[in-house]
Amino acid sequence: MEQEPQVRLLRADEMAEAAMLADAVFRSDGRVSMGRSLPKVFSASLRQAVGCFADGALVSFAGLVPAVVRIGGARIAVYSYGAVCTHPAYRGKGHARAILQFAKRHSEQAEASLLLVSGELPLYTEAGCRPFGTTGLYRLLPEHAAFTGDEYVCREAGSADWFRLQELAEAKPVRYESSLWDLADLLDAGAVASIRRLRQRTFLAEKDGVAVAFCVVAMKPREGVEEPAAGGLLIEWAGDAAAAASLLQHVVRQEPVAQVEAVLPWQERELALLLAPAFVSAKKNQGTVYVVNAERLFRQLAGYWIGCGGASGALPAVRAVAGGAFELTLPGLSPFVMGGGALAAALFDGAPEGGWGSEERERAASAYFPVPFPYTKGLHFV
Repeated sequence: MEQEPQVRLLRADEMAEAAMLADAVFRSDGRVSMGRSLPKVFSASLRQAVGCFADGALVSFAGLVPAVVRIGGARIAVYSYGAVCTHPAYRGKGHARAILQFAKRHSEQAEASLLLVSGELPLYTEAGCRPFGTTGLYRLLPEHAAFTGDEYVCREAGSADWFRLQELAEAKPVRYESSLWDLADLLDAGAVASIRRLRQRTFLAEKDGVAVAFCVVAMKPREGVEEPAAGGLLIEWAGDAAAAASLLQHVVRQEPVAQVEAVLPWQERELALLLAPAFVSAKKNQGTVYVVNAERLFRQLAGYWIGCGGASGALPAVRAVAGGAFELTLPGLSPFVMGGGALAAALFDGAPEGGWGSEERERAASAYFPVPFPYTKGLHFV
């Protein structure tokens, strides 16, 4: 008798099999193994990856990686969800959908507030995941005018720079939390870089002998550059915006790249202003977001809102009501009922679909929304 497929978290000794399945689906062209480029996805210590087993074998898989996102004084518990794959012989049987539902339940059990999904397919949007946030795409070319002066010394980071890099990374107000060891592992792994056969390099800007900014740029290895048309990608940056702009200018003029693409979330206004001549278009953050638990998320956001000037006893509040809707209350105003998609839009786009319903509510909401968020296709991409 045929057994029902089983969906569960993978054991430590099953991670290698999961990496082999992912490589067979995504990396059969000789690119570096996903086990190498996404070490947290296949972590035998975290053991958060989700698999579907049928006929005695792992036939479908998704990576699930926990993280804490810092937003000012707030610490938001999130899961990143990606690297979803199914063996060709087992597609069309609902395994990926079952894994997603398991991941949503597990995120709630783990007391996460958000699930960040790397895809935008109907599979995800029909399950309540929504596009979110606003970012800007910039394409920096050598002929662009200089953004900054010559007061910065730009060089490639070396083995004696780990404390400098960590100090700069920790000072960024909106970021993924990372230890020094995490930073080293992620710089070595190159999750996004490996997709395009690129290699991450880290550049450091100094002023008066003090490190003031760094940029991580994915580019072709020097030995792999066959023509000047090779492009680079800004993966991460931190520190002084003018110094970061100077670093990007240094890379595009001194390194073997024809251009550097950068995606900046809306809150990184200072660097965006410096890169304005290279602006291409506005777009959403990468992937989609699912609000696992709205009330928990609002509690975790309190530290950010207080930092914005809100009083601890008068902050936005939310509660779930019938029909999958939410009742959002702004300080001093009557509750406003909205659906789950509208709540995500209010949080990360600044207003629900259809607006706030009154100018008074719109003015009140502008003190709290939109909530800033890191670009999700950076060092911590899943």
